Amino acid sequence: MSRHLNLAFVCMLFIPATAFAEDLSTATDPLPAGTFTSTQHSDEWKIKNALSAGPPWITDDATIVETSMTMSGGNHKMTDRVIRQGTNGWKCMPDIPGRPQHDPMCADETTMKWLTAVMEGRKPNINRVGLSYMLLGEARQGQNVPPAKDPSTVKDWYYVGPHVMVVLPDNDMEAFKGMNEDLSKDGQYITSLNHSKSLLWVIPVAKAGERIQAYRPGTKASATR
Repeated sequence: MSRHLNLAFVCMLFIPATAFAEDLSTATDPLPAGTFTSTQHSDEWKIKNALSAGPPWITDDATIVETSMTMSGGNHKMTDRVIRQGTNGWKCMPDIPGRPQHDPMCADETTMKWLTAVMEGRKPNINRVGLSYMLLGEARQGQNVPPAKDPSTVKDWYYVGPHVMVVLPDNDMEAFKGMNEDLSKDGQYITSLNHSKSLLWVIPVAKAGERIQAYRPGTKASATR
């Protein structure tokens, strides 16, 4: 979030998977300057992109979904299109469109419940801690800023490095009192999505522009730009 996690979800369009061949390395390589994330990719590309959001112990068995917002009875409703079925309760989502860098997200069941309620304008009714990952980082326009119709007109983006995010129960929001809310500062911060009173705790684990490389036993771990 912060997947992959603001009003950009409202502008996500449902676009069927394309059947053309494409370079899968673009699913995780940094975007060229002046270009933005898009939904116009094959499902194979979206799977690779989504899986880059979390560690292998999550992504190996996670469900891959493409999320969109629709209107139902005059209310916003968040829906999922399942691209790959998983078994561990986690969901990983590909890029939000219109961002100057990749921003996939992997979220547990509690975080998905929280995210769905927040984006639909409802009280989350969360009673346990939720966890999510955005290990490619993300770029945001600010706190509660509606997505620009033309992202190329955005003068200032706030770049956040690879991070984890924590959702607290509804009754524990007081625990965030006094915490940093400024996205321009390095380090942790709290954020509100869709002007919800339920806050999200964003905890960077590397600087903006850096990458966290997962490794298996016998290999070497590193964080690279």
